[in-house]
Amino acid sequence: MPVDINNLVFSKLAETTDVSTFRCSDSDDLQDFLRSAAKVNQVQKISTTYVVHLGPELIAFFSLSMGCIKSDFVNRKMTLEMDDPPNSYPALLLARIATRDGYRGQGIGREMMKRVFSMAFDLTEQIGCRFVKVDAKKDPRTIRFYEKNGGFVRIHENNDSIQMVVDLTKIPHE
Repeated sequence: MPVDINNLVFSKLAETTDVSTFRCSDSDDLQDFLRSAAKVNQVQKISTTYVVHLGPELIAFFSLSMGCIKSDFVNRKMTLEMDDPPNSYPALLLARIATRDGYRGQGIGREMMKRVFSMAFDLTEQIGCRFVKVDAKKDPRTIRFYEKNGGFVRIHENNDSIQMVVDLTKIPHE
């Protein structure tokens, strides 16, 4: 049955949030992170995790942290109109994002990305935040998701991941 996006409830992960039933067969790492590290990281101020419920069921989550991007990576792939660019740019890091088995392909990821961008725009009003950054798995489906949901651009690649960014000054914001 299709998910009614209007019924999604977003909230910050709480100590009492039951994450034990979350299943993400695409990535044991994402499932394990939510179950064993998300709450600890939050207490240690490393990242903050937001959960998405549909009724009582936990169906998705994303984690955010602060980050930066080396100017060299950005300057090689993007045209930025700056006379004297910094050595690195401030960025909101989308550290993790996952949707529960059985709920993918129904717009939940797109809704989470809208929340991420909304938070990024809020940050730009309070502190410096030029980009949203993700270190994406080298998986064509994952790369397409980020390109389609935000217009992320590849700026750097290593053995494990592809660093992708969105310049917040290039996105319309209400």
